[in-house]
Amino acid sequence: MEDASPDEKGSEGLEQQPAELPPFVNVFDGLAEIQIKRIYENVVIPTSLFHYTSAQGLIGILGEHKLWFSDAAFMNDGSEVVYGVEVAAYAIREFVEDKTDAEKNAGSYLIDQIADAMRHYQPIIFCMSARNNLLNQWRDYGKDVVPYCIEFNAAELENWQSRNFPHFLTKIVYDAHFQKDLTISLVKNIYDRAITIKGEREAFDEEEAKRLAIGAAMEIAKLITRFKNWAFEAEEEYRAVCYRPDIEATVSPKYRASSLGVVPYYEWVGKDGPLPLPVLSVTVGPSPYATVSDLALKQFLADQGYDVPTYYSKIPIRR
Repeated sequence: MEDASPDEKGSEGLEQQPAELPPFVNVFDGLAEIQIKRIYENVVIPTSLFHYTSAQGLIGILGEHKLWFSDAAFMNDGSEVVYGVEVAAYAIREFVEDKTDAEKNAGSYLIDQIADAMRHYQPIIFCMSARNNLLNQWRDYGKDVVPYCIEFNAAELENWQSRNFPHFLTKIVYDAHFQKDLTISLVKNIYDRAITIKGEREAFDEEEAKRLAIGAAMEIAKLITRFKNWAFEAEEEYRAVCYRPDIEATVSPKYRASSLGVVPYYEWVGKDGPLPLPVLSVTVGPSPYATVSDLALKQFLADQGYDVPTYYSKIPIRR
């Protein structure tokens, strides 16, 4: 995982154009990367990432050598999709507060385009944490069952070329002030470039203004995909991300039961058949039967071809 540009490792689905519009060069392309790089300043990039799951999830992932990418629209966190759009809307309104009426109207139109961009380029995600043995995660995944935490090699996880669809890894930003600063900085860069393009003209024509707004929305969507409500910061989340246009033509969704009912997910698998995942270890969550669960886990991993160490959590937790 490179701190300069995690997107370089995978596909940029956001650079595809909506089907209803002819292809065009996004004049704002690259501006989001300037702000994304700031997310990694003074950050030690973890070499391992940890995925917490239930016993059923463990069997599905390691028993079939598959990662389950979830459509962010159907995550248990109901704000997953709209949160970043709200941050962007707040930042844009603040930025245009002292601008002309025409620029304020352009800001409102841009907000609408961002919402459309996020719906079109729906993030498909696989969630992980920078840390193992987190109490809050054990509580989330250990309701009346034994939870597990799978440790992945982060660098090898980014090597998606042998798998059925691309993705990139990214750190999640929880700090609301930092989110706002990143977004306003990006909006300012977009504004400055638009003014340069406009030159001495009084205004853009309607079609050009529309294309510019779509291009700006695409850049902003790249950034806000990395935002999450501060209330979840204890998760220390990193996530693998792709966008629905990258995969919908080649990978069909499957469905699973969740607290929301039946929800879609996408299986990340080897192109040419089952391919072992880059697993480094597995930890059994807090349980009065942890030692027995650990013995069973060792047998399960051996049967699936994973020669990795196992551990069990000693965090005291009541159920």
